[in-house]
Amino acid sequence: MFVARPPMDTMETTAPLTSFSDGTDLQLVFFSLDTAEAQRLREMGLYEGARISIIKNTNKVIVRVDGSRIGLRRELAMHLFGTRASAA
Repeated sequence: MFVARPPMDTMETTAPLTSFSDGTDLQLVFFSLDTAEAQRLREMGLYEGARISIIKNTNKVIVRVDGSRIGLRRELAMHLFGTRASAA
């Protein structure tokens, strides 16, 4: 399994997508996934540094990225880590 570690200055504020509530704007920081799964997400527009919004966080996590909605299994979303996006 490939695990990319985030920069040390984001460790305190970084959490799995499943820990954020509906309507939260995030920046993806890192994935704790094997290389193939991580690459598939990147091909769909979910990559480290991408700004996303949590649309719905229930048994599935629905996110908005670049105007598209992407549904993720909760088990998968637990391995995507983000931090609240700064208002810029």
